[in-house]
Amino acid sequence: MTPLAAVVRLAAPTTVVMAVSAVSNIVYTYFVSRLGVDAIGAVSLVFPVSLLAITAMGGGIGSGAASAVARALGAGRRNDAAALAAQALVLSVAIGLGFGLALQVCAAPLFRLMGASGPVLASATLFARVLFGGAAITFLGGMFDSVMRGEGNVRVPAVWSTTSLVLQMACTPLFMFGFGWGLVGAALAMLACQLVATVPRAFWVLGGRGLVRPAFRLQRFTLAPVREILRVGVPAALSTSISNVGLMALTAVVTRLGAADLAAYGLGTRLDFLLMSFGYGLSAAVLTLVGLATGADRHDRVLAFVTRAAAITVVLLGIPGLVFCWRPALWLGLFTDDAGIHAVGTQYFRIIGPSYPFVGVSMVIAFAFQGLGRATIPLAWMIARVVAVLAAAVVCTHGLGLGERAVFTTIATANVVSAAGLVTLFVLTERRLRVARPGPPAVSDLAATGTR
Repeated sequence: MTPLAAVVRLAAPTTVVMAVSAVSNIVYTYFVSRLGVDAIGAVSLVFPVSLLAITAMGGGIGSGAASAVARALGAGRRNDAAALAAQALVLSVAIGLGFGLALQVCAAPLFRLMGASGPVLASATLFARVLFGGAAITFLGGMFDSVMRGEGNVRVPAVWSTTSLVLQMACTPLFMFGFGWGLVGAALAMLACQLVATVPRAFWVLGGRGLVRPAFRLQRFTLAPVREILRVGVPAALSTSISNVGLMALTAVVTRLGAADLAAYGLGTRLDFLLMSFGYGLSAAVLTLVGLATGADRHDRVLAFVTRAAAITVVLLGIPGLVFCWRPALWLGLFTDDAGIHAVGTQYFRIIGPSYPFVGVSMVIAFAFQGLGRATIPLAWMIARVVAVLAAAVVCTHGLGLGERAVFTTIATANVVSAAGLVTLFVLTERRLRVARPGPPAVSDLAATGTR
């Protein structure tokens, strides 16, 4: 199987799931909005916490597990892959229970610190305690998917992720309005549907239907598998968390420019997240393929996988970027007719829109680094990028008295420079690894191994 075919075959199911997820989020928001302003405010407060948790766990610890499993399988070490899978699943439950317990205690103080009070504070606290009380379910289901992606199986995770999302769209109004549980019903519907979809995942993985059957009993107990997972997972989790915190800080900078600027920036970033979620499918495929290639010492395949995925990402994100650069009202008009918001939003898309492909390339390269087992490099780069963008934005707005155009130009420039820097670092790192391990084993078709 060619590198291009391998990338497409692994990326397609995950990309479809991300599209369904986007629709599900819109439907979920619609039903919550039926409860009134306080409910919308409560969910808005909980959303960034939820986003941080899910991205840190799925895009961080989950990526570390997928990378470790893929590298072990690529090297032909099935016993190590089984031990890695088992400890990854245990780790996900432990983190879920710990996170859920922490939110039971810290939810109210956290939301009060974020400025909530009265009914909004009470609703947000209750919603968070119910939703994150079942974090172990959410994290365990995601870890089953990570283990399967590590072995190259993207079909089963896609089927059950889609099932969960479709069930959520059907059950949310039933739990909220049919049973009369209101906002709590929204959280319970999400957890119930995730639990339903986690059970068949468990039967698949624990029943040995895949390449990896988790080995919970080891001849000699060791935490080496956990260390291997966290070696990639912790830097990856920190990278996604820092990116989200940087977005929050940048939002605060834009807020000072005026209500229209904040609204336009919010609408712009909402589209950004929607488009980048599709890039995630390609990036996740790259992680698995690069991990398999690295484990098998097939470094001749690594660049082939990465370049094909990057090329597809450029097209996938470049077309909508140019469309909204040409006609910003196609997106903005879905939400508002306010002239001020349209004026600022038009600048946003015409300055930042053309840089979307570079953001996609950065995602692909960052996940490729994780596949190599070198997640600290994109972490360091992410920290430098966030600090540089925030510093430049503050200087432009507060020091030089410039407006939103300067902020948007700063973001677009950072997108381009970040992609160029990551590509350069990846090429140098991959070349160094290739020189260090010159002799690939006889593997007839690595891509086919990773695309069952």
